[in-house]
Amino acid sequence: MNSISVSEIESILSQWVEATRNDEKDDILANHLPQAVIFDALAPLQYEGTAAYRKSFDEWQPPFEVPCLFELKELKVVAEEEVGFAHCLIDCGGRLPDGNEIRDTVRATFCFIKEGGVWQFAHHHVSSPMAAGE
Repeated sequence: MNSISVSEIESILSQWVEATRNDEKDDILANHLPQAVIFDALAPLQYEGTAAYRKSFDEWQPPFEVPCLFELKELKVVAEEEVGFAHCLIDCGGRLPDGNEIRDTVRATFCFIKEGGVWQFAHHHVSSPMAAGE
């Protein structure tokens, strides 16, 4: 395992978390490859590319007060010279304009590749477990 690559990936994840927490929509996907495949907890099943994912933000993202809750827990990162992956739990949610709060914990997996000396998300997958029988 390459500790420099792990640190670089952790830094990219930290930037992603801060952009998400602060609803900086144009920065959330800054470190994603344009052709990244993204699976999210909400429909549709998958997004082909960052443009499709970005277009969907306003359709499903609740209007939380900024900054919202978005924290990585139990983060594990493994990386070599040009390929890396990470997984974690994400505590997320926030206060809505009506004062109600929403909180959830989801799981996430990220795949990274290094192109031109720069780490980028090639894939990210955020999901919620289903109870048996759902």
